[in-house]
Amino acid sequence: MEGTPKTLEEMNLRERFHMFETVASALEDAAEAAGDLGDARFAVNSKCVAGMIRGMRNDLGEQDLKPAELLLKHGVMLLHLYSTRSVRPEILH
Repeated sequence: MEGTPKTLEEMNLRERFHMFETVASALEDAAEAAGDLGDARFAVNSKCVAGMIRGMRNDLGEQDLKPAELLLKHGVMLLHLYSTRSVRPEILH
């Protein structure tokens, strides 16, 4: 990654599209890995957020970008929380 970081408002439409596509792809990859590890809840949640991000990326013009920014932050935070989770075996009752 080169250059100075930009806000969504500072990015052009192409840069915004690529940012959303990158986060959505990362969520889908994490969902697949979580599914392989048996974490069905994270897999489903991650796929849903990725779908919302993909749905919103076609509406990233100059209008109010706050909803898009919040959704993007949610996706990034979901990835962060999953990557830093402690792996605990499930307790069977």
